[in-house]
Amino acid sequence: MNTNVIGEVEKLIRGLMPELDGKEISPVASFEELGMDSLTRVDLLAEVEGSFGIQVPDEEVASFVRVNDVIDFIKTTGIG
Repeated sequence: MNTNVIGEVEKLIRGLMPELDGKEISPVASFEELGMDSLTRVDLLAEVEGSFGIQVPDEEVASFVRVNDVIDFIKTTGIG
């Protein structure tokens, strides 16, 4: 797994959720475990789209449950 993609996704999560400052964000953590609500998850995907220049299809959004799900999706686009 490309550490740049992992680091960028972690940075985006921290930007949306400053309360996680100083806490570990594990790639296997679920968004629920991190305290992320559905609106923040949508914001995260919008940030991912902007940062990586990709489009997340609406039908894929519900499949993102863990941090790894987003990382894996980014990798399928040829990034990382």
